[in-house]
Amino acid sequence: MTLPEEFSTYTRELFGEELWQQFVKGMNEEPPVSIRLNPFKFDAATMPLPAEEDGEVEWCPEGRYLKKRPQFTLDPLLHAGAYYVQEAASMYVSKVLRQHADMSSPLRVLDLCAAPGGKTTTARSVLPEGSLLMANEPMRPRANILMENMQKFGHPDVIVTNNYAMDYQRSGLQFDVIICDVPCSGEGMFRKDEGAIGEWSVANVKKCTALQREIIADIMPCLRDGGLLIYSTCTFNAHEDEENVKWIADTYDMQLLDISDENMKLPTLSPLGEPEGAVGALHFIPGATRTEGLFMAAMRKPGESKNLMATSPDRKKEKKQKKGKQMKQQPVQGAKQVAEWLSDSGDFDITMLGGRIVGVKKTWRNIFDTACGKLRVMHAGVELGEQKGKDIIPSESLALSTSLNREAFPVAELDRNAALDYLRREPIALSADLPRGYVVVNYMGLPLGFVKNLGNRTNNLFPQEWRIRKSPTPAQPLAASPSPKGEGSRYSGI
Repeated sequence: MTLPEEFSTYTRELFGEELWQQFVKGMNEEPPVSIRLNPFKFDAATMPLPAEEDGEVEWCPEGRYLKKRPQFTLDPLLHAGAYYVQEAASMYVSKVLRQHADMSSPLRVLDLCAAPGGKTTTARSVLPEGSLLMANEPMRPRANILMENMQKFGHPDVIVTNNYAMDYQRSGLQFDVIICDVPCSGEGMFRKDEGAIGEWSVANVKKCTALQREIIADIMPCLRDGGLLIYSTCTFNAHEDEENVKWIADTYDMQLLDISDENMKLPTLSPLGEPEGAVGALHFIPGATRTEGLFMAAMRKPGESKNLMATSPDRKKEKKQKKGKQMKQQPVQGAKQVAEWLSDSGDFDITMLGGRIVGVKKTWRNIFDTACGKLRVMHAGVELGEQKGKDIIPSESLALSTSLNREAFPVAELDRNAALDYLRREPIALSADLPRGYVVVNYMGLPLGFVKNLGNRTNNLFPQEWRIRKSPTPAQPLAASPSPKGEGSRYSGI
Protein backbone atom coordinates (compact mmCIF):
# COMPACT_ATOMS: atom_id res chain seq x y z
CA MET A 1 0.00 0.00 0.00
CA THR A 2 1.43 3.36 -1.04
CA LEU A 3 0.66 6.18 1.39
CA PRO A 4 0.87 9.90 0.57
CA GLU A 5 4.40 11.18 1.19
CA GLU A 6 3.29 14.18 3.24
CA PHE A 7 1.07 11.95 5.37
CA SER A 8 3.91 9.49 5.97
CA THR A 9 6.45 12.16 6.93
CA TYR A 10 4.11 13.86 9.40
CA THR A 11 2.61 10.70 10.91
CA ARG A 12 5.98 8.98 11.34
CA GLU A 13 7.17 11.88 13.43
CA LEU A 14 3.89 11.96 15.35
CA PHE A 15 3.88 8.24 16.13
CA GLY A 16 7.58 7.71 16.76
CA GLU A 17 9.58 5.03 14.96
CA GLU A 18 8.40 1.97 16.92
CA LEU A 19 4.70 2.73 16.59
CA TRP A 20 5.12 3.80 12.97
CA GLN A 21 6.66 0.42 12.08
CA GLN A 22 3.76 -1.35 13.81
CA PHE A 23 1.35 0.80 11.81
CA VAL A 24 3.08 0.11 8.48
CA LYS A 25 3.04 -3.63 9.18
CA GLY A 26 -0.64 -3.47 10.16
CA MET A 27 -1.59 -1.59 7.01
CA ASN A 28 -0.48 -4.59 4.94
CA GLU A 29 -2.52 -7.08 6.97
CA GLU A 30 -6.15 -8.07 6.50
CA PRO A 31 -8.51 -5.84 8.49
CA PRO A 32 -10.11 -7.55 11.50
CA VAL A 33 -13.80 -8.47 11.21
CA SER A 34 -16.07 -7.63 14.12
CA ILE A 35 -19.75 -7.52 14.96
CA ARG A 36 -21.77 -6.30 17.94
CA LEU A 37 -24.67 -8.39 19.21
CA ASN A 38 -28.00 -6.66 19.78
CA PRO A 39 -28.77 -7.25 23.50
CA PHE A 40 -32.49 -6.74 22.83
CA LYS A 41 -32.66 -9.43 20.11
CA PHE A 42 -29.71 -11.82 19.96
CA ASP A 43 -30.22 -15.12 21.79
CA ALA A 44 -26.90 -16.94 22.20
CA ALA A 45 -28.71 -20.17 23.08
CA THR A 46 -30.54 -20.42 19.75
CA MET A 47 -28.77 -18.13 17.27
CA PRO A 48 -25.38 -18.81 15.65
CA LEU A 49 -22.77 -16.20 14.89
CA PRO A 50 -22.34 -15.54 11.15
CA ALA A 51 -18.81 -17.00 11.28
CA GLU A 52 -16.52 -18.66 13.81
CA GLU A 53 -15.77 -16.40 16.78
CA ASP A 54 -12.23 -15.14 17.28
CA GLY A 55 -12.56 -13.51 20.69
CA GLU A 56 -14.53 -10.82 22.47
CA VAL A 57 -13.96 -7.11 21.94
CA GLU A 58 -12.40 -6.26 25.27
CA TRP A 59 -14.08 -2.89 25.82
CA CYS A 60 -17.55 -3.96 24.66
CA PRO A 61 -19.21 -7.10 26.12
CA GLU A 62 -21.47 -7.45 23.07
CA GLY A 63 -18.56 -7.16 20.59
CA ARG A 64 -17.17 -10.23 18.84
CA TYR A 65 -14.27 -10.71 16.44
CA LEU A 66 -14.80 -13.24 13.64
CA LYS A 67 -12.14 -15.44 12.06
CA LYS A 68 -13.48 -14.82 8.53
CA ARG A 69 -15.61 -12.23 6.84
CA PRO A 70 -18.81 -13.94 5.69
CA GLN A 71 -21.33 -12.62 3.19
CA PHE A 72 -23.27 -10.75 5.83
CA THR A 73 -25.92 -9.74 3.30
CA LEU A 74 -26.96 -13.39 3.02
CA ASP A 75 -27.56 -13.83 6.75
CA PRO A 76 -31.24 -13.19 7.62
CA LEU A 77 -30.26 -12.52 11.24
CA LEU A 78 -28.46 -9.36 10.11
CA HIS A 79 -31.65 -8.06 8.50
CA ALA A 80 -33.66 -8.99 11.59
CA GLY A 81 -31.34 -6.80 13.68
CA ALA A 82 -29.78 -9.59 15.75
CA TYR A 83 -26.33 -8.05 15.30
CA TYR A 84 -24.58 -5.11 13.65
CA VAL A 85 -21.38 -5.28 11.58
CA GLN A 86 -19.14 -2.73 13.26
CA GLU A 87 -15.50 -1.76 13.49
CA ALA A 88 -14.31 -2.63 17.00
CA ALA A 89 -12.76 0.74 17.91
CA SER A 90 -16.06 2.58 17.52
CA MET A 91 -17.64 0.29 20.11
CA TYR A 92 -15.53 2.11 22.70
CA VAL A 93 -18.28 4.73 22.95
CA SER A 94 -20.20 2.29 25.17
CA LYS A 95 -17.33 2.23 27.64
CA VAL A 96 -17.09 6.04 27.68
CA LEU A 97 -20.81 6.29 28.44
CA ARG A 98 -20.52 3.77 31.27
CA GLN A 99 -17.51 5.66 32.63
CA HIS A 100 -18.73 9.24 32.48
CA ALA A 101 -22.48 9.58 31.81
CA ASP A 102 -24.91 9.71 34.75
CA MET A 103 -26.51 6.31 34.25
CA SER A 104 -28.64 6.54 37.41
CA SER A 105 -31.67 7.88 35.51
CA PRO A 106 -32.88 8.21 31.88
CA LEU A 107 -30.78 10.37 29.57
CA ARG A 108 -31.52 12.50 26.54
CA VAL A 109 -28.74 11.83 24.02
CA LEU A 110 -27.92 13.23 20.57
CA ASP A 111 -25.69 11.46 18.08
CA LEU A 112 -25.06 14.39 15.75
CA CYS A 113 -23.29 12.78 12.76
CA ALA A 114 -24.72 9.31 13.21
CA ALA A 115 -24.82 7.44 9.86
CA PRO A 116 -24.61 4.60 9.28
CA GLY A 117 -25.51 3.94 12.92
CA GLY A 118 -22.66 2.01 14.58
CA LYS A 119 -22.03 4.33 17.51
CA THR A 120 -25.76 5.14 17.71
CA THR A 121 -26.84 1.55 18.22
CA THR A 122 -23.87 0.97 20.55
CA ALA A 123 -24.98 3.89 22.70
CA ARG A 124 -28.64 2.80 22.66
CA SER A 125 -27.54 -0.63 23.95
CA VAL A 126 -26.16 0.77 27.21
CA LEU A 127 -28.40 3.77 27.97
CA PRO A 128 -30.69 3.51 31.03
CA GLU A 129 -34.25 2.39 30.39
CA GLY A 130 -36.48 5.35 29.49
CA SER A 131 -33.66 7.27 27.78
CA LEU A 132 -34.32 9.01 24.46
CA LEU A 133 -31.71 8.86 21.71
CA MET A 134 -31.91 11.27 18.79
CA ALA A 135 -29.84 10.12 15.81
CA ASN A 136 -29.06 12.77 13.20
CA GLU A 137 -27.37 12.72 9.82
CA PRO A 138 -27.05 15.86 7.63
CA MET A 139 -26.66 14.02 4.28
CA ARG A 140 -30.00 12.62 3.08
CA PRO A 141 -28.73 9.39 1.41
CA ARG A 142 -26.77 8.53 4.55
CA ALA A 143 -29.74 9.51 6.71
CA ASN A 144 -31.83 6.91 4.84
CA ILE A 145 -29.25 4.24 5.72
CA LEU A 146 -29.24 5.43 9.35
CA MET A 147 -33.04 5.19 9.48
CA GLU A 148 -32.96 1.65 8.09
CA ASN A 149 -30.35 0.50 10.60
CA MET A 150 -32.14 2.08 13.55
CA GLN A 151 -35.41 0.37 12.60
CA LYS A 152 -33.62 -2.98 12.32
CA PHE A 153 -32.06 -2.43 15.74
CA GLY A 154 -35.64 -2.20 16.96
CA HIS A 155 -35.52 0.05 20.02
CA PRO A 156 -38.61 2.27 20.33
CA ASP A 157 -36.96 5.19 22.17
CA VAL A 158 -35.28 6.67 19.09
CA ILE A 159 -35.88 9.66 16.80
CA VAL A 160 -34.00 9.95 13.47
CA THR A 161 -33.51 13.38 11.89
CA ASN A 162 -31.88 14.85 8.77
CA ASN A 163 -30.45 18.22 9.85
CA TYR A 164 -27.35 20.32 10.39
CA ALA A 165 -25.99 21.23 13.81
CA MET A 166 -27.27 24.80 13.49
CA ASP A 167 -30.81 23.47 12.99
CA TYR A 168 -30.54 21.78 16.37
CA GLN A 169 -29.29 24.99 17.95
CA ARG A 170 -32.31 26.85 16.54
CA SER A 171 -34.67 24.13 17.81
CA GLY A 172 -33.81 24.95 21.43
CA LEU A 173 -33.51 21.25 22.32
CA GLN A 174 -30.92 20.33 24.93
CA PHE A 175 -29.17 17.08 25.73
CA ASP A 176 -27.37 15.35 28.58
CA VAL A 177 -24.89 13.74 26.16
CA ILE A 178 -23.86 14.74 22.64
CA ILE A 179 -21.81 12.35 20.50
CA CYS A 180 -19.90 14.13 17.71
CA ASP A 181 -18.22 11.72 15.32
CA VAL A 182 -17.27 14.59 13.07
CA PRO A 183 -16.43 14.47 9.33
CA CYS A 184 -12.67 14.08 8.96
CA SER A 185 -9.81 13.40 6.55
CA GLY A 186 -10.26 9.64 6.99
CA GLU A 187 -6.68 8.58 7.65
CA GLY A 188 -7.92 5.78 9.89
CA MET A 189 -9.81 4.23 6.97
CA PHE A 190 -6.84 3.91 4.60
CA ARG A 191 -6.59 0.14 5.06
CA LYS A 192 -10.28 -0.53 4.37
CA ASP A 193 -10.89 2.16 1.76
CA GLU A 194 -8.15 2.95 -0.72
CA GLY A 195 -10.34 5.74 -2.06
CA ALA A 196 -9.64 7.59 1.19
CA ILE A 197 -5.94 7.60 0.28
CA GLY A 198 -6.63 9.27 -3.05
CA GLU A 199 -8.82 11.92 -1.41
CA TRP A 200 -6.27 12.80 1.30
CA SER A 201 -4.35 16.08 1.17
CA VAL A 202 -2.89 18.61 3.57
CA ALA A 203 -5.47 21.09 2.33
CA ASN A 204 -8.28 18.67 3.18
CA VAL A 205 -6.89 18.19 6.70
CA LYS A 206 -7.03 21.96 7.20
CA LYS A 207 -10.55 22.11 5.76
CA CYS A 208 -11.75 19.30 8.04
CA THR A 209 -10.14 20.90 11.10
CA ALA A 210 -12.06 24.12 10.48
CA LEU A 211 -15.33 22.31 9.71
CA GLN A 212 -15.06 20.30 12.92
CA ARG A 213 -14.74 23.49 14.97
CA GLU A 214 -17.72 24.98 13.18
CA ILE A 215 -19.85 21.92 13.97
CA ILE A 216 -18.86 22.01 17.64
CA ALA A 217 -19.58 25.73 17.87
CA ASP A 218 -23.03 25.21 16.36
CA ILE A 219 -24.03 22.32 18.63
CA MET A 220 -22.48 23.41 21.94
CA PRO A 221 -25.54 25.45 23.07
CA CYS A 222 -27.53 22.19 22.94
CA LEU A 223 -25.39 20.55 25.63
CA ARG A 224 -26.81 21.15 29.10
CA ASP A 225 -24.69 22.44 31.97
CA GLY A 226 -22.66 19.53 33.31
CA GLY A 227 -23.36 17.56 30.12
CA LEU A 228 -21.00 15.12 28.41
CA LEU A 229 -19.48 15.69 24.95
CA ILE A 230 -17.90 12.69 23.18
CA TYR A 231 -15.71 13.82 20.29
CA SER A 232 -14.29 11.35 17.76
CA THR A 233 -12.70 11.14 14.32
CA CYS A 234 -11.39 8.31 12.15
CA THR A 235 -8.09 10.08 11.58
CA PHE A 236 -4.64 10.30 13.19
CA ASN A 237 -3.31 13.84 12.81
CA ALA A 238 -3.16 16.07 15.88
CA HIS A 239 -4.79 19.01 14.05
CA GLU A 240 -8.17 17.28 13.85
CA ASP A 241 -7.67 15.38 17.09
CA GLU A 242 -5.68 16.71 20.06
CA GLU A 243 -5.47 20.31 18.84
CA ASN A 244 -9.22 20.47 18.28
CA VAL A 245 -9.87 18.89 21.66
CA LYS A 246 -7.68 21.52 23.28
CA TRP A 247 -9.54 24.23 21.31
CA ILE A 248 -12.89 22.90 22.54
CA ALA A 249 -11.67 22.70 26.14
CA ASP A 250 -10.20 26.21 26.07
CA THR A 251 -13.07 27.86 24.18
CA TYR A 252 -15.89 26.39 26.28
CA ASP A 253 -14.05 25.84 29.57
CA MET A 254 -14.62 22.10 29.23
CA GLN A 255 -13.08 19.53 31.55
CA LEU A 256 -11.17 16.87 29.62
CA LEU A 257 -12.00 13.42 31.00
CA ASP A 258 -9.75 10.38 31.17
CA ILE A 259 -11.40 7.65 29.08
CA SER A 260 -8.53 5.15 29.30
CA ASP A 261 -8.64 1.98 31.38
CA GLU A 262 -5.39 0.66 32.81
CA ASN A 263 -7.02 -2.74 33.48
CA MET A 264 -7.74 -3.35 29.80
CA LYS A 265 -4.16 -4.48 29.05
CA LEU A 266 -4.05 -2.37 25.91
CA PRO A 267 -0.85 -0.35 26.39
CA THR A 268 -0.85 0.82 22.77
CA LEU A 269 -4.07 2.77 23.37
CA SER A 270 -2.36 5.99 24.33
CA PRO A 271 -2.53 9.61 23.18
CA LEU A 272 -0.18 10.70 20.41
CA GLY A 273 1.71 13.97 20.22
CA GLU A 274 -0.78 15.40 22.66
CA PRO A 275 -0.60 19.10 23.48
CA GLU A 276 -1.13 20.13 27.07
CA GLY A 277 -4.71 19.49 28.07
CA ALA A 278 -5.39 16.41 25.87
CA VAL A 279 -4.33 13.77 28.43
CA GLY A 280 -6.84 10.91 28.62
CA ALA A 281 -7.89 10.85 24.96
CA LEU A 282 -7.34 7.63 23.01
CA HIS A 283 -5.99 6.61 19.61
CA PHE A 284 -6.73 3.25 18.02
CA ILE A 285 -4.11 2.35 15.41
CA PRO A 286 -4.00 -0.54 12.91
CA GLY A 287 -1.08 -2.80 13.78
CA ALA A 288 -0.99 -1.58 17.37
CA THR A 289 -4.63 -2.34 18.13
CA ARG A 290 -6.99 -4.89 16.61
CA THR A 291 -8.95 -2.13 14.92
CA GLU A 292 -8.98 0.47 12.20
CA GLY A 293 -7.92 4.03 13.05
CA LEU A 294 -10.00 6.07 15.48
CA PHE A 295 -9.54 8.94 17.91
CA MET A 296 -11.88 9.55 20.84
CA ALA A 297 -12.04 12.08 23.67
CA ALA A 298 -14.65 13.08 26.23
CA MET A 299 -15.26 16.44 27.90
CA ARG A 300 -17.67 17.77 30.49
CA LYS A 301 -19.36 21.15 30.25
CA PRO A 302 -19.05 23.34 33.35
CA GLY A 303 -21.99 23.64 35.72
CA GLU A 304 -24.36 21.15 37.28
CA SER A 305 -27.90 20.06 36.50
CA LYS A 306 -30.01 16.90 36.56
CA ASN A 307 -30.55 14.56 33.65
CA LEU A 308 -33.13 16.21 31.41
CA MET A 309 -35.45 13.21 31.21
CA ALA A 310 -35.68 13.22 35.01
CA THR A 311 -36.35 16.97 35.28
CA SER A 312 -39.92 18.12 35.91
CA PRO A 313 -41.13 20.25 32.99
CA ASP A 314 -42.16 23.87 33.35
CA ARG A 315 -45.93 23.57 33.87
CA LYS A 316 -46.78 26.91 32.26
CA LYS A 317 -44.69 26.11 29.21
CA GLU A 318 -46.15 22.59 29.04
CA LYS A 319 -49.70 23.97 29.25
CA LYS A 320 -48.97 26.43 26.44
CA GLN A 321 -47.48 23.66 24.30
CA LYS A 322 -50.48 21.40 24.88
CA LYS A 323 -52.89 24.15 23.96
CA GLY A 324 -51.05 24.67 20.68
CA LYS A 325 -50.99 20.96 19.96
CA GLN A 326 -54.72 20.57 20.56
CA MET A 327 -55.37 23.19 17.88
CA LYS A 328 -53.22 21.36 15.32
CA GLN A 329 -53.80 17.71 16.15
CA GLN A 330 -56.31 15.64 14.26
CA PRO A 331 -57.68 12.31 15.50
CA VAL A 332 -55.80 9.34 14.06
CA GLN A 333 -58.10 7.01 12.17
CA GLY A 334 -57.57 3.44 13.35
CA ALA A 335 -55.61 4.47 16.45
CA LYS A 336 -57.32 1.89 18.65
CA GLN A 337 -56.59 -0.90 16.16
CA VAL A 338 -52.90 -0.12 15.73
CA ALA A 339 -52.38 0.46 19.46
CA GLU A 340 -53.19 -3.23 19.94
CA TRP A 341 -50.21 -4.05 17.74
CA LEU A 342 -47.89 -2.77 20.50
CA SER A 343 -46.98 -4.97 23.46
CA ASP A 344 -46.83 -1.98 25.82
CA SER A 345 -49.50 0.18 24.17
CA GLY A 346 -50.28 2.14 27.34
CA ASP A 347 -46.83 3.74 27.14
CA PHE A 348 -47.43 5.19 23.66
CA ASP A 349 -49.29 8.07 22.05
CA ILE A 350 -50.59 7.24 18.58
CA THR A 351 -49.98 10.11 16.18
CA MET A 352 -48.97 10.89 12.58
CA LEU A 353 -45.62 11.52 10.92
CA GLY A 354 -45.61 12.38 7.23
CA GLY A 355 -48.74 10.38 6.43
CA ARG A 356 -47.62 7.38 8.49
CA ILE A 357 -49.15 6.26 11.77
CA VAL A 358 -46.53 6.14 14.52
CA GLY A 359 -46.38 5.30 18.18
CA VAL A 360 -44.20 7.61 20.29
CA LYS A 361 -43.54 7.22 24.00
CA LYS A 362 -45.59 9.50 26.24
CA THR A 363 -42.44 10.28 28.23
CA TRP A 364 -40.92 12.16 25.28
CA ARG A 365 -43.98 13.21 23.32
CA ASN A 366 -43.15 16.88 23.96
CA ILE A 367 -39.67 16.37 22.45
CA PHE A 368 -41.22 14.70 19.41
CA ASP A 369 -43.62 17.63 18.90
CA THR A 370 -40.79 20.14 19.16
CA ALA A 371 -38.66 18.13 16.75
CA CYS A 372 -41.51 17.89 14.21
CA GLY A 373 -41.93 21.65 14.35
CA LYS A 374 -38.24 22.57 14.12
CA LEU A 375 -36.41 19.63 12.46
CA ARG A 376 -36.76 17.16 9.59
CA VAL A 377 -37.93 14.06 11.45
CA MET A 378 -37.55 10.90 9.35
CA HIS A 379 -38.45 8.29 11.94
CA ALA A 380 -39.71 8.30 15.51
CA GLY A 381 -40.65 5.59 17.98
CA VAL A 382 -42.42 2.77 16.14
CA GLU A 383 -43.87 3.29 12.68
CA LEU A 384 -47.09 1.30 12.88
CA GLY A 385 -48.62 1.48 9.44
CA GLU A 386 -50.15 3.46 6.62
CA GLN A 387 -53.80 3.95 5.78
CA LYS A 388 -54.80 2.59 2.35
CA GLY A 389 -58.52 3.05 1.84
CA LYS A 390 -60.23 1.23 4.69
CA ASP A 391 -57.17 -0.88 5.39
CA ILE A 392 -54.09 -0.11 7.51
CA ILE A 393 -50.98 -1.80 6.11
CA PRO A 394 -48.62 -2.65 9.00
CA SER A 395 -45.11 -1.22 8.71
CA GLU A 396 -41.79 -3.02 8.47
CA SER A 397 -40.69 -0.89 11.44
CA LEU A 398 -43.41 -2.50 13.57
CA ALA A 399 -42.28 -6.02 12.70
CA LEU A 400 -38.68 -5.18 13.63
CA SER A 401 -39.55 -3.32 16.82
CA THR A 402 -39.01 -4.89 20.22
CA SER A 403 -42.40 -3.36 21.11
CA LEU A 404 -44.29 -5.55 18.61
CA ASN A 405 -47.16 -7.43 20.24
CA ARG A 406 -46.29 -10.99 19.21
CA GLU A 407 -49.94 -12.01 19.71
CA ALA A 408 -51.35 -9.41 17.31
CA PHE A 409 -50.59 -11.29 14.07
CA PRO A 410 -50.27 -14.91 12.97
CA VAL A 411 -46.65 -15.99 12.52
CA ALA A 412 -44.87 -18.01 9.84
CA GLU A 413 -41.42 -19.37 10.73
CA LEU A 414 -39.13 -19.49 7.66
CA ASP A 415 -36.02 -21.52 6.95
CA ARG A 416 -32.95 -19.76 5.59
CA ASN A 417 -33.79 -20.19 1.91
CA ALA A 418 -37.34 -18.94 2.36
CA ALA A 419 -36.06 -16.05 4.49
CA LEU A 420 -33.67 -15.02 1.72
CA ASP A 421 -36.51 -15.23 -0.80
CA TYR A 422 -38.49 -12.92 1.44
CA LEU A 423 -35.57 -10.46 1.71
CA ARG A 424 -35.35 -10.42 -2.10
CA ARG A 425 -39.09 -9.53 -2.16
CA GLU A 426 -39.95 -12.75 -3.92
CA PRO A 427 -43.24 -14.60 -3.28
CA ILE A 428 -43.04 -17.13 -0.46
CA ALA A 429 -45.27 -20.12 0.26
CA LEU A 430 -47.13 -20.23 3.58
CA SER A 431 -48.75 -23.11 5.40
CA ALA A 432 -52.33 -23.70 4.28
CA ASP A 433 -53.60 -23.46 7.86
CA LEU A 434 -52.53 -19.82 8.27
CA PRO A 435 -55.44 -17.36 8.13
CA ARG A 436 -55.74 -14.79 5.38
CA GLY A 437 -54.53 -11.29 6.14
CA TYR A 438 -51.28 -9.89 7.48
CA VAL A 439 -48.73 -12.43 8.71
CA VAL A 440 -45.40 -11.83 10.47
CA VAL A 441 -42.58 -13.88 8.96
CA ASN A 442 -39.86 -14.98 11.38
CA TYR A 443 -36.36 -16.39 11.07
CA MET A 444 -35.02 -18.19 14.15
CA GLY A 445 -37.77 -16.58 16.18
CA LEU A 446 -37.01 -13.00 15.09
CA PRO A 447 -39.47 -11.08 12.87
CA LEU A 448 -38.22 -10.11 9.43
CA GLY A 449 -41.37 -8.31 8.27
CA PHE A 450 -44.89 -8.83 6.94
CA VAL A 451 -46.61 -10.58 4.10
CA LYS A 452 -50.28 -10.43 3.18
CA ASN A 453 -51.71 -13.91 2.85
CA LEU A 454 -54.26 -14.00 0.03
CA GLY A 455 -54.83 -17.74 0.27
CA ASN A 456 -53.50 -18.85 -3.12
CA ARG A 457 -50.53 -16.46 -2.99
CA THR A 458 -48.81 -13.85 -0.82
CA ASN A 459 -47.93 -10.20 -1.22
CA ASN A 460 -44.39 -9.58 0.03
CA LEU A 461 -44.35 -6.31 2.03
CA PHE A 462 -40.59 -6.09 2.58
CA PRO A 463 -39.49 -2.53 1.63
CA GLN A 464 -38.40 -2.28 -1.99
CA GLU A 465 -35.42 -0.07 -1.11
CA TRP A 466 -34.15 -2.62 1.43
CA ARG A 467 -34.34 -5.76 -0.72
CA ILE A 468 -31.19 -7.76 -1.27
CA ARG A 469 -30.00 -8.69 -4.74
CA LYS A 470 -27.55 -11.48 -3.97
CA SER A 471 -28.06 -15.21 -4.22
CA PRO A 472 -26.17 -17.80 -2.16
CA THR A 473 -23.25 -19.56 -3.82
CA PRO A 474 -24.23 -23.23 -4.33
CA ALA A 475 -22.77 -25.65 -1.78
CA GLN A 476 -20.98 -22.81 -0.01
CA PRO A 477 -21.81 -22.05 3.63
CA LEU A 478 -22.47 -18.53 4.78
CA ALA A 479 -19.32 -18.32 6.87
CA ALA A 480 -17.06 -19.31 3.98
CA SER A 481 -18.53 -17.00 1.35
CA PRO A 482 -16.21 -14.34 -0.08
CA SER A 483 -16.84 -10.69 0.72
CA PRO A 484 -18.00 -8.69 -2.30
CA LYS A 485 -16.30 -5.40 -3.08
CA GLY A 486 -17.95 -2.53 -1.27
CA GLU A 487 -19.99 -4.63 1.15
CA GLY A 488 -20.42 -2.93 4.48
CA SER A 489 -21.36 0.58 3.40
CA ARG A 490 -24.99 -0.16 4.10
CA TYR A 491 -24.87 -2.77 6.84
CA SER A 492 -21.82 -1.77 8.82
CA GLY A 493 -20.23 1.35 10.10
CA ILE A 494 -18.15 3.15 12.63
